[in-house]
This record gives sequence, C-alpha cells and structure tokens, in this order.
Amino acid sequence: MEAKINYVKRNLNRQLHKERCFPLMLHLSYTEHIWPRCELLLQSGNKHFDLEAALTGSDKEFCARFGLDVEQLEQKRASRKQIEEKDKLWVYVPGI
Repeated sequence: MEAKINYVKRNLNRQLHKERCFPLMLHLSYTEHIWPRCELLLQSGNKHFDLEAALTGSDKEFCARFGLDVEQLEQKRASRKQIEEKDKLWVYVPGI
C-alpha cells in the first residue's frame, strides 16, 4: 500500500484526500493496473487526467477513453516485473 500511496503523491503529484477513488484504489494491483495506466497517460503528455477515469473500466475501455492502443498498455505492463504485493494493515490518517 505504501508504494501505491507514494506513487500517487510523489509521481502523480496528487493529494489523496481530494481523489474520489481513494481509498478504493488501494485494492488495485500497483504493477498490473495503477502504474502502467498512469505511466502511459504521463508519457502521452496527459498530466492532469481524472484518476478515477484512468483506473476504472476494462483495458479496452481505458484505451478508448484516452485514445491509446491496447498493445501500448500491454507493452508497458510487460516492461515492469510483477512482484507479489504484501500490504500492511494500516489506518488511514488524513494529511499523510
């Protein structure tokens, strides 16, 4: 979970308490879902995308919504090795 939170805060420069999809987004896989989608959008120059729109829906819906190719998403996903995610139990504290 820490990797997900740090990625959104540091790499995407977002405030978690303002995101509609937080904390439900923490249930998604970082290396299979969150990272590849957000990195593709950043590479395409779309820095101010709606995080909820980017993380919801199937791969085809995501690519159609943002004008990307499904093969690009699969290549991005393959470029990062899948690791086992071990989430720690934690309590959400506003202002982290």
